[in-house]
Amino acid sequence: MKKANKLLLLVFLSYASTSISSDNVHFNKLKVENLNSFLLGFKKICASKKLPKNISTHPSFPNFGKKHSWENICEKIINKKKIDKNFLKNNFHLKQLSKDNGKLTGYYEPEISVSKVKTREYNVPILKFNKKFLKVKREQIEKNYQNKDILLWTNDIIDLFFLQIQGSGIGVFENKEKVKIIYNGNNDKKYTSIGSFLIKENFIEKKNVNLFTIKNFLRDNPDKISYILNQNERYIFFKIANESLKNPLGALGIELIPFISIAIDKKYYPLGMPFLLYEEEENSYKIVLGMDTGSAIKGKNRADLFTGSGEKAENVAGMMKNKLILYSLVPY
Repeated sequence: MKKANKLLLLVFLSYASTSISSDNVHFNKLKVENLNSFLLGFKKICASKKLPKNISTHPSFPNFGKKHSWENICEKIINKKKIDKNFLKNNFHLKQLSKDNGKLTGYYEPEISVSKVKTREYNVPILKFNKKFLKVKREQIEKNYQNKDILLWTNDIIDLFFLQIQGSGIGVFENKEKVKIIYNGNNDKKYTSIGSFLIKENFIEKKNVNLFTIKNFLRDNPDKISYILNQNERYIFFKIANESLKNPLGALGIELIPFISIAIDKKYYPLGMPFLLYEEEENSYKIVLGMDTGSAIKGKNRADLFTGSGEKAENVAGMMKNKLILYSLVPY
């Protein structure tokens, strides 16, 4: 077989999917409490007109439906005041790319203490993007920034690291004034999970790894903080949001919705698609929207669920690590 034909076959197999013959069984097990939030989010996606374009320009096309089919669905959605299971059954069928369990994790918008000036306490810089940092490792960036690169100062390098993992957050000044801090680029270096590194080095048992055990280990071992954080060479830069948003923007450029927005692997799925999310532990289905992506989200059954902002959202996201199957909703 010629190389070109082999490449085409590999691409086809990568996006090959299985139609689900028992669609109604899946829809009947759907939790309905989030349908209104789902509808509002889907309306925003349809109003942006990005979904049909993303579908038709994705390498998987037309595996997830034709452009005009999504345009027709969007026309229906925009005029809907409410939807139910019957609407979903009558307008969509389901596809899955893999029957192998993947993983569902959570992400959130953290709060971080900030200052506009450097002090004895606030001495950790939150940096703006600069092209000079491209392909430069985390450790070198932290040694070679200049005053013009500084956005704000914070008092906690661990909180800053997890702000970078989440991609955006809320800066809280000492007078309780708040400011929205959003993603402004990265250094184009590989992302490495420090959780996986801590497991490999036998610092934390695999079964016990979560956001809180990682933070606790770092705080209990201050002499190891730099060494561990530098295992992840990826560095995230930030800017202050001009617009007044309740929640951060996802990769679609649309405001994320708690417990509706997920980050997906855009290698396999076009951004903006609706999904049924099946968690084996709960034996139930949730309806969600693929509104974001992330460097740690890799795989056909891999997703990150946005849980909102603040401490409650952190508590939910930090403990989320469930077996997952993703079912794509595809219009008839």
